[in-house]
Amino acid sequence: MTLEITNELLINNVRFIYTILLVFGIARFLYYPKNGKNEYVLAYCLMSSVIFMLCLLVKNIELGLGFAIGIFAIFGIIRYRTVPISTREMTYLFVVIGIGATNALVPNDVNYLSVFLSHFYIVLILYLLDTVIDRKKELAKKEVIYTDLSLIHPDQRETLIADLKTKYGFEEIVNIKIGKIDEAKQCVKLDLIIKDARAIHFGSTNAQ
Repeated sequence: MTLEITNELLINNVRFIYTILLVFGIARFLYYPKNGKNEYVLAYCLMSSVIFMLCLLVKNIELGLGFAIGIFAIFGIIRYRTVPISTREMTYLFVVIGIGATNALVPNDVNYLSVFLSHFYIVLILYLLDTVIDRKKELAKKEVIYTDLSLIHPDQRETLIADLKTKYGFEEIVNIKIGKIDEAKQCVKLDLIIKDARAIHFGSTNAQ
């Protein structure tokens, strides 16, 4: 056991810092702005760090094959049991794990420009697919208690849509489903599918 500062040690530290900065940039500036969650930003950074360190351990220490496989088998039983993880979040998890592993296992004599370019293309693809191409606003389902029963007739659909847009400022109403009609209270429940980013946080509302 030595405490000697070697070129390999310095290179590994530079790789680790680069990995953390890259993963944090992907998590914070690509994943998080689009309905991302704080806990996943933390999870991505820590997961990438642990994978990086484990890969260095397997690379630099003569471990038995069974022990090396056992280390990585641990991740096979890791599951997010509290809430289901979405496909988008799983994709980002796969990306950050891959970055951590490749940065740790890449040979010292490799052309690092090729590594930078591969990461650049990954970030570019993520940006194009997750930010530029997918510009459509997410659909949201809203429940409205509507009190003008005269406008729920099929012939009055356009008038109903115009009235809902005026009252709530919805940009676009994709679909309207008429629910339970309460003639005693002169109201009806409407389930709306809307495309309006500003209305995502609206809950059930009453239309007077």
